[in-house]
Amino acid sequence: MERINLNNLVLEMSTHLRPISEKEKEYAKTIFPSTGYYKKSGEVWCHCCGNIEYQIPGILEVDLELGYQCSCLNHLILEQNPRKDNLTESKYYSVVHTYNKWQVIRTFYVQRINHKGYPTKYTINEVYQNWVSPDGEEIIVSKRYTRGVNFFKWYYDTEYVIRKHNKSCNGYYVFEDVFDVTGNYFYPDYNITRKLRKYGWCKAIEKLPYVSVVECMKMLLTSRNAETVVKQGQYDVFLWMVRNKKPELEYMSQMNICHRNNYVITDASIYFDMLSFMEHTGKDIHNPKFICPDDLYKAHEIARAAYTKIQKKIEDKVKRKQAEKDNLSYVEEKGKFFGIIITDGEISIKVLQSVFEFIDEADNMHHCVFDNEYYKKKESLILSAKVNGKRMETIEVSLRTFQVVQSRAACNQTSPYHNRIIELVNRNMGLIRRAAS
Repeated sequence: MERINLNNLVLEMSTHLRPISEKEKEYAKTIFPSTGYYKKSGEVWCHCCGNIEYQIPGILEVDLELGYQCSCLNHLILEQNPRKDNLTESKYYSVVHTYNKWQVIRTFYVQRINHKGYPTKYTINEVYQNWVSPDGEEIIVSKRYTRGVNFFKWYYDTEYVIRKHNKSCNGYYVFEDVFDVTGNYFYPDYNITRKLRKYGWCKAIEKLPYVSVVECMKMLLTSRNAETVVKQGQYDVFLWMVRNKKPELEYMSQMNICHRNNYVITDASIYFDMLSFMEHTGKDIHNPKFICPDDLYKAHEIARAAYTKIQKKIEDKVKRKQAEKDNLSYVEEKGKFFGIIITDGEISIKVLQSVFEFIDEADNMHHCVFDNEYYKKKESLILSAKVNGKRMETIEVSLRTFQVVQSRAACNQTSPYHNRIIELVNRNMGLIRRAAS
């Protein structure tokens, strides 16, 4: 069907969707944190229901360690902020429905409005829908909106119109993709089409982290490899395929061998790196003894060491000379990111600024950031995180999705600072976006 006909079909179908149920509306209220303000006088203002309750002054300080049980049965996390008498919070909330064999992800803008002395008010307005056809084609419809550097506004009473993913830049400022559902809160009961279930959709996919359910649906409907690995229970491989937009797997025969030997891959990025090393060093990558290791990270390190040893003997001088040439291209391509320094006072993160720094990073961290020529990846940016001057983790950021693809400590392990490093990069992703624009 021609695209214009599909667009008209979706616009027509969107008018026939049922209203969301009362259960779905009630669940939307739970996506907000159970919080409240307190005063030392003993006054507690619950943000979940709006009630103001009182305790005996002095007893409240003891309760702060455990929180406070409001009469609405919500266990509150209390903050001392008595100056605010008005508080409005907003979140995006999605419900997964089906209609006429199409998958539709309906997204609502939910607000919790608190005025001191009045009951809490909740508003829920549908603002856009991501439709996925039985063939894996996505069509977006949304209400009208306006946005700028410091504001965003939906017009709830407007008609739905066809939209496209609209992540874009405007000089110094960067706009997020309005229709990316990755960070939304979801109603836990998904209504999935028969075709998607046939192709392997399951609860495990719904729980995959930091990935759009829309992209997961499109991948399942368009990739036979994706269907196979999901039905084999290789969910991390499927996640890797979605994140890297890889509908075809180079090592599909190895996936089948793993399945026959009941071997589940827990880190697809490391696993495929290991297979690549083994293939380059002449290992039999059809032998379960090699490709189904008990300790994946140890096997990866052994494979990398073997690869490095062989390559070092044959190509060390050639690589160094080539690195000098590659460095010119690398500096020209990634030099605009070299001024970026991300720090929270203890952790310091910066972009690797030459191919020779890739060599040092790989030697010190015992991983493949140089051997696998990450400096040649046009859509990847490699950063090094240090704590008190000591290398802690190497981070890969996708310049296409502006997401952290991986962050590895020495020998591809994770450091005690792993979560903090990823959160710090994510909080400062705008610096990378602006440099890329």
